[in-house]
Amino acid sequence: MVLGYQSGGQTSTGILPEDPRKRWRCMYVDEIDHVADADPASPWQTADNYNPAHPFATIDKVAVATDLGGLNESP
Repeated sequence: MVLGYQSGGQTSTGILPEDPRKRWRCMYVDEIDHVADADPASPWQTADNYNPAHPFATIDKVAVATDLGGLNESP
């Protein structure tokens, strides 16, 4: 899961909210599609409720699933 700020485009429910503080999105990484590179010459965009000194506390649990590819199998 990733917390990101959506500065343009559309959402699954329609257009972006006009209030920039409502453009934060929690997304499952494997469900993200139609991603475009940002223009490196364009300015950084975020909402006024972002403070890098006090990041959002959004993670409650971390779950990891792995495929060890047979590493745990005995010969």
